[in-house]
Amino acid sequence: MTRHVYRFGTFRLDAAARELWSGAERLVVPSSAFDCLAYLVEHRDRAIGRDELIAAIWGRSDVTDTQLGQAIVRVRGALGDTGREQQFVRTVPRFGYRFVAETTVETPIESTSVRATEAAPESGSGLAPAALPAPAAAASAGRPAGFRVWLLAVAIGLLALAVAIVLGWPAGRQASNVAGSTAIPPPVAGSGALTIVWPASVSAPADWAWLRLGIMDLVATRLRTAGVPTMPSDNVVGLMRAQTGQGEAPGADLIPADALRIEPRVEQDATTWQVRLHATGRGQDLIAVGASDDVLSAARGAVDSLLIKLGHAPPLGSEQPQHALEELSQRVNAASLSGQNALAENLIQQAPAELRDHPEIGWMLANIELRGGQYAKAEQRLTQLLDRVPTTSTLRGKVLNTLAAIYVRRDQPGLAREAYQEAERVLQGHDDSALGLAYLGLGLTAEMEGRGDEATTRLGQARTKFEGAGNLLGVAHVDANRASIDLLHYRPGDAVPRLLDVERRFSRLGAQEELTYSRMMLARAYLQLLETDQALAAIDRCWPLETQVANERQRWQAIAVRAQVLAAVGRLTEADALLAQIRSQADAGQDAATRAVALALAAEIAAGRGQPDEEVARIAQSALSPALEGFSNDRRLYPLTWMVRLRALRRAGATDVAAAETARLVAWFETPSDDWRSAWAEQAKAEQAWREGGREQALRHFEAALERIQRLGIPEDTIAIAQPYVLALIDSGDTERAGAVVGRIAAWGERDFRVAWAQARLYRALDRPAAARQATERALQLAGERALPGERRTSADPS
Repeated sequence: MTRHVYRFGTFRLDAAARELWSGAERLVVPSSAFDCLAYLVEHRDRAIGRDELIAAIWGRSDVTDTQLGQAIVRVRGALGDTGREQQFVRTVPRFGYRFVAETTVETPIESTSVRATEAAPESGSGLAPAALPAPAAAASAGRPAGFRVWLLAVAIGLLALAVAIVLGWPAGRQASNVAGSTAIPPPVAGSGALTIVWPASVSAPADWAWLRLGIMDLVATRLRTAGVPTMPSDNVVGLMRAQTGQGEAPGADLIPADALRIEPRVEQDATTWQVRLHATGRGQDLIAVGASDDVLSAARGAVDSLLIKLGHAPPLGSEQPQHALEELSQRVNAASLSGQNALAENLIQQAPAELRDHPEIGWMLANIELRGGQYAKAEQRLTQLLDRVPTTSTLRGKVLNTLAAIYVRRDQPGLAREAYQEAERVLQGHDDSALGLAYLGLGLTAEMEGRGDEATTRLGQARTKFEGAGNLLGVAHVDANRASIDLLHYRPGDAVPRLLDVERRFSRLGAQEELTYSRMMLARAYLQLLETDQALAAIDRCWPLETQVANERQRWQAIAVRAQVLAAVGRLTEADALLAQIRSQADAGQDAATRAVALALAAEIAAGRGQPDEEVARIAQSALSPALEGFSNDRRLYPLTWMVRLRALRRAGATDVAAAETARLVAWFETPSDDWRSAWAEQAKAEQAWREGGREQALRHFEAALERIQRLGIPEDTIAIAQPYVLALIDSGDTERAGAVVGRIAAWGERDFRVAWAQARLYRALDRPAAARQATERALQLAGERALPGERRTSADPS
């Protein structure tokens, strides 16, 4: 796959690495603006219509011209262009835009998607689910946990999903009737495009039903080993599972039109097996047949015959396979691909000891344990396998990938990085999907350790490898992680369209657990944008959990997200019931972080109900554990739970205790510092100064907090900071400034009870009883079961 770098003016655009340089300076460009620029540059030979550009960047039809216009403004801002000069991006009236600057193209890297090797062939790399890993503690290098939890609570979970079914098994012996020609013709035109092997049609007794997926995977593996880019088997099974409508071709909207499609047929005649492969597409209609008394040998014979017809040399197999091992591995793989993990585990457990002890079977079992949430068991098994697997084998690289994902979940980015780096070295030139997974992991650990540029580059490498391998699920994983980075860097508006797109793709690929993670992430993004109806709809799509999520760890995490969303819409009783379920039933060890999240949400709900301050402070204190600091479902949850405790302490009269804790929280916020953390540091100072009677000082801190948070444009944070400021200004008698602040958040007055209540208090202060009454009624309706802020508290505390 060729990678292009574009030069125009003083700028250099590397679309694959997602980098824009001005001379020696790397420019930071919002993701939607970068995508917009890259698309315009890549299609600079023509004008691009607005609808086409919106579809290319956001993948949706409901994106407005205003959003597109904002992206163009950001592009021009990054390039130093203006709407008047239009040196780079020209507006085409009543149509769209065109990139007009003189551009040269470089090709610095020529990478081969899949290479033919003489190593034993590996089976299709798949992406299967695991559970959310634990993010780093505040002391980790680069960034404290509170800064990273979006990526660590959800994106890491998405990465972890990518490790579970990257299965690989030794090549078997060839069938006796394979053409023996040593003169291999040149590959046919277009043979580098994607090939898809569908499940086999099987005419044999019922106990051979596993051949439907087993032969599919064997054929795909052998094609891939011979250098034919072939879609991973779990992608194909996902497409079949998600198919809707009898007349619809599976994945018709995702599979390239020029893909070569292979339909296997398996028949048993007395003691002889015949495997027939029918390949169509790219102007070809080919038949290849293999026959043998061993069905797997017949399949290898058929695929080798097809490879010769396609102009590829069949992979060399220097050793005869162990028939029992090969059959067991294909049976287990077939069960795993069909989602029958219990059956797969039973097949392994019932096999003879010498087969169960084989490293490849042990790795398969570790993946099954991983998908079931048995992380400690899987880690122990994988660690033992590393002592037995050769240092240069492809299987070792895959074992390392799986083990690294466990380290990520346990917030050990250093160990994870080392494992991924070794996997990268081992997998070079052998398995593009597994290598893409290593790159994906290296991107994640780089982000965990604060190396943002490296993370972006690694994700670009991962996407290139997955695309070259035809791994649609892998590409979706990369894009999901990019969305999580958008959230990490305070861009929920950019994250939402990405997440909607990956949700669609995960759904079309039948990737149920990945789909659940994307919906959990989408729900939290909508909460930040105050799109609470959309947040509730997103998390509702995960239910009923028992039919959609097999991993118990993930089920508890989804329940916590649902409780968070219900609390945000004022349905506190329902949220409390879910949190109580987590506290009473979730595992204290394996679900420690989710239980801490449940306590944090319980503290927020108790404060929202107006429960006794001593009780609120106690619940919040119990939530403020290392587990919450190191792992959270929301990057705001740990510090804002601390804010809940401080407010309760002040209202309870423990001002001195609150002062000491406020100083510690401010120090936490300021190491390191960014606009979000600085804003909340100022807010903490403001609320403490107000309680201590330093009103002017408090108002200065309130103003500074609002100024910083507004730079990010996140509605939830803006309102959470602005509303106490409004109440403080009203209590100070400064209704003019209070009105100005209310004006900044008034757009959300119809959907957020805090804004409606701030308006009601302002109208009351301005002696406008009718408007105050109307705003109060709206606030009560929006609040649900929550108490209105300040109603049972003294005017000395605006929080």
